[in-house]
Amino acid sequence: MKSTIILAALAASLTGAAAHAEPKSPPPPATEMSAPTQAVSSEQRYCIDSLMTGSRIRHRECHTVAQWKALDIDVLAAARQ
Repeated sequence: MKSTIILAALAASLTGAAAHAEPKSPPPPATEMSAPTQAVSSEQRYCIDSLMTGSRIRHRECHTVAQWKALDIDVLAAARQ
């Protein structure tokens, strides 16, 4: 009985110490698409991350601007949003 009380007091003190710890700064938000920062190069690749329903694994598809245009996707306009 005495050990149960000591164990409960120890757990309560550890919980309080964790609550008073210095908060960490939140990580920067993740972006879905990489935004262009310089002039568009013909070899520059742009990637789109997507989640498939029923899967926890992200799917990443990377293409050049010309390849995205062939797929009827304006990747530069999407990157600006």
